[in-house]
Amino acid sequence: MAGNYTYLLVDLGCILVPFIASFHPKLSFYKKFYPHVILALLGMMLLFIPWDIAFTKAGVWSFNETYLTGHRFLDLPLEEWFFFICIPFACLFTYACVRLFFPSINQLRVGWYLALGLVVLFLIVAFTHINQAYTFSAHFLCALLLIYHVYKRSAWLTSFFLMYAFVFPAFIASNGILTGLEFWQYNFILTDPTVVTDQIVWYNNEENLGIRIFSVPIDDISYGMLMLLMNVSVYEWVSRRQTT
Repeated sequence: MAGNYTYLLVDLGCILVPFIASFHPKLSFYKKFYPHVILALLGMMLLFIPWDIAFTKAGVWSFNETYLTGHRFLDLPLEEWFFFICIPFACLFTYACVRLFFPSINQLRVGWYLALGLVVLFLIVAFTHINQAYTFSAHFLCALLLIYHVYKRSAWLTSFFLMYAFVFPAFIASNGILTGLEFWQYNFILTDPTVVTDQIVWYNNEENLGIRIFSVPIDDISYGMLMLLMNVSVYEWVSRRQTT
């Protein structure tokens, strides 16, 4: 691909269209940049940046310098910092579109029931894989946040899950490039992750479930859900404060 700029181009590719579309007069998402989006990103990064640094140092995952510009901050590649801006921004934009174009969807309680089902599933996965750092932490923390929102009866959960469904193909494509440049060449369900090559982000398979969707560790689903749920949680919290 583009050598040292590959990871950076993936980041920019994810944010470019949503950023431009934010200025469409019907959407006017740019009006939410501050404080909604900025605080949502910062709130999420308070957890994910220390987590990322710790797991990088522990060898749970690492980064292939061949596809990086070489600039680092707090031991993380600059591109990794951009990842926690570009991907969540694109998803918050999608979430705002869901709220705009499907205003009555939150009258459905399907979000609560889906959240309860995921809580059970994620807790089972977490506590049957306590010794696998990535699997346990991603599933357990996501389950905790889902439990909180079920308890609080967060009305927007259905909108959140619809947004997650919309972005899931792009999530697989972008993470696929990061975890195996030509990810489409692998089986849809891959049970031998050792065959994956050309990884921008390398994973220690001893610390995850060892199952992949194409080249994407299946644990990334709960990790990504947690990241986006934290973003939307803060976004909605700011929205409520702005209207009171």
